[in-house]
Amino acid sequence: MENWFFPDTTHLKPILCLVGPTASGKTELSIMLAQKFGKSELIYADSMAIYKYLNIGTAKPTKEQRSLIPHHLIDLLEPDQIWSAFRFRVEAFRCIFECFKRHAFPIIVGGTGFYLKSLYQPFVAQGSPSHHRLRLILERYSNSQLFANLVAIDPPRAFQIGKNDRKRLIRALEIYHQTGKPPTTFKKKTPMSRNPFQFILIGLEYEREDLKKRIFERTQSMIKQGLIQETQDILLKGFSPKIPALKNFTYIPVIHYLQGVLTFQQMEKQITIGTFQYLKRQSTWFRKAPVYWISTKGKNFDIISDEIIQYYFMNVQRRSVL
Repeated sequence: MENWFFPDTTHLKPILCLVGPTASGKTELSIMLAQKFGKSELIYADSMAIYKYLNIGTAKPTKEQRSLIPHHLIDLLEPDQIWSAFRFRVEAFRCIFECFKRHAFPIIVGGTGFYLKSLYQPFVAQGSPSHHRLRLILERYSNSQLFANLVAIDPPRAFQIGKNDRKRLIRALEIYHQTGKPPTTFKKKTPMSRNPFQFILIGLEYEREDLKKRIFERTQSMIKQGLIQETQDILLKGFSPKIPALKNFTYIPVIHYLQGVLTFQQMEKQITIGTFQYLKRQSTWFRKAPVYWISTKGKNFDIISDEIIQYYFMNVQRRSVL
């Protein structure tokens, strides 16, 4: 594993992304992959794992699992706080660079499609505050935060400026927020004008009926583990049932059950149906994404993880030849 890290930023750094639909076993497999790679860290591309207190209903890695391998972008926000694809991109890039510093192997894990897309496609600005207000916002950031923001928007320009030139970092971010375009689009292209990362997306492919069975079994498991009590505890902390973290196919039926709107059986059925509907939306997104799918049929995770590693290094070697 010594040669995977390229200190020269003109080379593509291959980043493995383990993706796939809900209930596909990404958590267990990612830990196995991290152990096989050696010094590795997991970065979660999951819109729900970012929230504190939501453990069972999000199928979040357990404390025991997290003690085996460093995990990032889990339990960062209170349930009533807002998270976005842009904030994910900034934090994910920051985590990747920190892994590089430690010479650790970063692995992206998750099934939230628009988070994953924010990594491998250029990010487009969605409106901008006024110039004065923008400058006030940017001035509050540390140099490392400014650098992470610029890396998420325009990696080539971030590397050209570096982490210590605060004035130029702020100016580059102002250009982006005022024009909606990365600063490098206004400059003559150089050898640095490409994204330094090659995101290699590898997914777990299941037969539809197998996933239905896994979803049903996971719903049963969540309820047995204490999903109802977990939801009640969150509400008892004073959080509204309408907060973003609870407005999903797992927690809404439980809230309705606690309110007496649903019976236990109806709650159970709605969670299962809602999860399967989410699976179908994921499948639609994944069909358009550059994912290499590995069939799980008749294989255990030990075999699957070996196939993933083989495909990953095959791509790294191919890139190094080009």
